[in-house]
Amino acid sequence: MKKSLALLALGLSALAQEVAVYPGFAEVKEPVDLPAGAWVFLAGEKFSRILPGSLRLIGVEETERVFQGSAVLFRYRGEGKATLRYLYTGLSGEVFYTLEEGQLTAWARLRLEGEALRAERLTLFAGEVRARAVPQAALRALSLEETPASESPFGLFRYELPPRTLFPGTTELPFLRKEVDPERLLRYQGPFRAESLLPLERGYRFRAPFPLAPGGLEAVEGGLFLGQALLPATPQGEVAEVWLGQDLMARLGRKVELLAQTEKEATYRVETRLENPYPYPVHLLLAETFPRGFRLDFPGAVLVPEGYRLEAALKPKEARLFTYRLALPR
Repeated sequence: MKKSLALLALGLSALAQEVAVYPGFAEVKEPVDLPAGAWVFLAGEKFSRILPGSLRLIGVEETERVFQGSAVLFRYRGEGKATLRYLYTGLSGEVFYTLEEGQLTAWARLRLEGEALRAERLTLFAGEVRARAVPQAALRALSLEETPASESPFGLFRYELPPRTLFPGTTELPFLRKEVDPERLLRYQGPFRAESLLPLERGYRFRAPFPLAPGGLEAVEGGLFLGQALLPATPQGEVAEVWLGQDLMARLGRKVELLAQTEKEATYRVETRLENPYPYPVHLLLAETFPRGFRLDFPGAVLVPEGYRLEAALKPKEARLFTYRLALPR
């Protein structure tokens, strides 16, 4: 009897499976055709990666489980078609992106330890969750039968991937591609500085063509690698910004002139100049903060309690000069 149950368990492992991959684990559902009363699950080497308490038979009423090594004897009431379900730490996944000549591609990166795994339905959940233990938010998300990819249940984005056999190691596959029209950005944000040249960050801004889970993005333009950065979580249709580090060509020029001075404060005229070095338009984003007690006169800027914000569009090779009056306590 034990031998026949073992052979049955081996045959069932080749059947189609549903696999939902999360940032630190996967939920696996295997269809089984159960004999009456009892059945043995031979987990083999993957037993050590199955989270305790996550094994269950769906479709029958369980009465007992007996664990012996890597084998599990299930006793139950019922028979016929059912589902073996468990959480597996040997498989995890994440999303990353490439942006090349205006084409945004979403990639899945799946890491599998142990034996190969066939997934007839493969779903990737990606998001903010990054934990060694199984996150409670992800466990709650397991109970959702259908969640549109445009939603982010408990901080997770859902993507349906093509059926495939996963092999041990790391598998990377593209699953979504869309053309976007990115705006090129140059940014300075930080405390007020009087140096004659200020560095700028380079970035992109575009409307998300599909739901974007947080992940790394690599940008290539004109055949040149521009950098890598974190793309934040962005719902479909919302604006995403990604920053690629210091720009190698553009610099802010700055000139600071003392206009007046008293015992309590000093007043300056500040000029900030940018010449767009590129053959395409750029958007300049400025945000400076000042010491407490400052006074600022900057037409066209958005004043905030700690300083100001300003955005301006520059045509190819265009130069712009921005001027403000600043009073600082001495």
